Amino acid sequence: MNERRRRAGLTVFISLIVLARVGLPARARYAGGTGTADDPYLIETAGQMNTIGLYPEDGDKHFRLTADLDMNDLAGTAVNLIGAFRGVFDGNGHTIANLTYRVTDADAWPEMPYVWGIGLFRGVLGGEALVKDLGLVHVDLQPGPDCTKEVRSVGALVGMLSQGWVRNCHVEGGRVIGSSSVGGLVGECRDNGAVSESWSSAEVSGDGGIGGLVGDGHQRAQMWQCRAWARVSGRCNTGGLVGGWYQECTIDDCFATGTVTAVQQAGGLVGFLSGSVARCYSTAPVSADSLLVGGLVAINSGLITASWAGGDVAGGDTVGGLVGWNMVGDGFFVPYFDTTVADCYASGTVRGQSIVGGLIGENEGTVLRCYAVGTVTVSKANGLAGGLVAANKFDPAWGVRNCFWDTTTSGVLVSEGGTGSATAAMQDLATYLAAGWDFADETVNGTEDLWKMTGDQPAYPKLAWEEQP
Repeated sequence: MNERRRRAGLTVFISLIVLARVGLPARARYAGGTGTADDPYLIETAGQMNTIGLYPEDGDKHFRLTADLDMNDLAGTAVNLIGAFRGVFDGNGHTIANLTYRVTDADAWPEMPYVWGIGLFRGVLGGEALVKDLGLVHVDLQPGPDCTKEVRSVGALVGMLSQGWVRNCHVEGGRVIGSSSVGGLVGECRDNGAVSESWSSAEVSGDGGIGGLVGDGHQRAQMWQCRAWARVSGRCNTGGLVGGWYQECTIDDCFATGTVTAVQQAGGLVGFLSGSVARCYSTAPVSADSLLVGGLVAINSGLITASWAGGDVAGGDTVGGLVGWNMVGDGFFVPYFDTTVADCYASGTVRGQSIVGGLIGENEGTVLRCYAVGTVTVSKANGLAGGLVAANKFDPAWGVRNCFWDTTTSGVLVSEGGTGSATAAMQDLATYLAAGWDFADETVNGTEDLWKMTGDQPAYPKLAWEEQP
């Protein structure tokens, strides 16, 4: 489906609010309020929450939750998802429990061959739209037994987030299942949409673009101070936090600690990255049946800085402790070097059949001031293993600079770039200062203070933003 048709679908999505309904005056539908910013509609029962979806004309109003809700209180009444929401929903620190929904073919928008946008809010749209301070407990969203269409952009809280903002929200337990762009909290985030200070522990599964918190991000999507500790599974582009995060999208100060499994393209934090990741980490164990597996990112064609991975990584071909494939040109193999991994490290064990690296499986970009210490194991007799990088498309001398791997712990004496050293040298500050690394309390190599040595020595360097154990 091309972008023009996709946007046409969004227009249809919004236009459905023209459906006329006859019912109680707005004030009587809820527990109070007039729907303005100063006097929001008040929601105190599951029935009132379920009423919002019946009145599209209330989609640009302000709401405030005044109590914890249990959707089981609907006692068999069908759940009404909220359609195109352009207003403000303040959860006020409360939770909504037992949101259960089975998707049917009737949920597809007119003339759409698939179902698009499934969540408590099917769409949160526009620069003024905000959902904040809300928790969902034990959700269950998935295609029903008679659903024959693909179900895309599925998230427990929001199916499609376009320009709006989800802040300080969470999903605790349950499961979210769809076809593509499936996330524990938000299915798809795009057009300057933002997710911040939020988390999810719901189980997430689907085909492609599957993430513990957000399925996919497009067109300057932003995420910061978020986390996920979910069991995430998919066919491809599967990540502990995000499935796919594309051009001009950013992830800052986030982490994932669940488990990630896929057929291919599995990353502890992100499945496919062409945006940027900064000050993030993953301890999720990651595995894939075939190729492209990374402790942090499966495929990187963007920028990764000041981040690390500690989970064990296992796959077939092109496996790395941090990145499986560090790719330039976004798949076009153009030899320019906007793909960069800088000031990062990997510490998990890395296993694969061939092209297995302690930090990166296959590299085409720039790698600066990084290290790897995990055990590296290759099962094929003719497989490539690298303590830091297993294979390098271009000249590793200028693609991989001022990087190291531990020859003792990795069990590997070779790498396509980097310097191999014994554990004692890897835990010596002088090794890194001589290579120009910027540490706290020194100014010769810079003043950003990117790295530090912890108080418990001997030990490997840590990133300056990491807390002490």
